[in-house]
Amino acid sequence: MANVLEREIIEKFRLLKPEDRVRVLYTLQEELAADQLNLSDWLQQVDTVQITLRPDESGDAPFASELVNEAREERDADILRSIGFRDSTGDRVQSPYCL
Repeated sequence: MANVLEREIIEKFRLLKPEDRVRVLYTLQEELAADQLNLSDWLQQVDTVQITLRPDESGDAPFASELVNEAREERDADILRSIGFRDSTGDRVQSPYCL
């Protein structure tokens, strides 16, 4: 469902002449493309994140799926605490992978 601003933009867009619509769409596409990361920038950010991950006791860095599962567990615990439930230990446990 579009919010108020989105609906207003769409309504104004529909008032434009067809050739003006094309120009506006082209401009918006350029704006979106400029906001997106290129592959080399993304890979550089991934390398930076991997460097900051702390390896476990065996010296291995965690897999992405382990980090996703950890984040889900934290989110679920936060939700449960927000409605009055506590962790089984009564406190919050820090992930071994986070600095």
